[in-house]
Amino acid sequence: MKRDKEIRGFFFKEFWRYMTNIWTVLFIGVAVSDFVSKGQYHYLMAPFAVIYGAVLSIFVGTKEFSRWYDLHEGRKHPGEIFVVLWSVLLFIMVVYSWIFGIDYAIPSDIISVYIMVLTVFAITQSSKTVYKNKKHK
Repeated sequence: MKRDKEIRGFFFKEFWRYMTNIWTVLFIGVAVSDFVSKGQYHYLMAPFAVIYGAVLSIFVGTKEFSRWYDLHEGRKHPGEIFVVLWSVLLFIMVVYSWIFGIDYAIPSDIISVYIMVLTVFAITQSSKTVYKNKKHK
């Protein structure tokens, strides 16, 4: 019975990990397409941002819950990758627009997602530190 719960928990976490990765790639793809087309896909930004935010939040929430209830295996899937991806994307958009004088306003949805990714990363890093300190006392 315990083994069945572990297996279900593993697949549940893996499902949300894959969903997060898929939605990250899709949203970045839409953001790049919108940038290259100078706003042609702007109407997709809000729905993608909301779905991405929800999927990322569920994934991170289940991961943190598992950590605090000692169900976390400690596998390495660093959130730094998401921070780097979004940082590079924004940097390229800003610098390219500035250097080449492209008339493109970065959608507020992309800025909001970037802030959310940074916030989620900071919270999970703090949670991880608190958990490690508490566990080693």
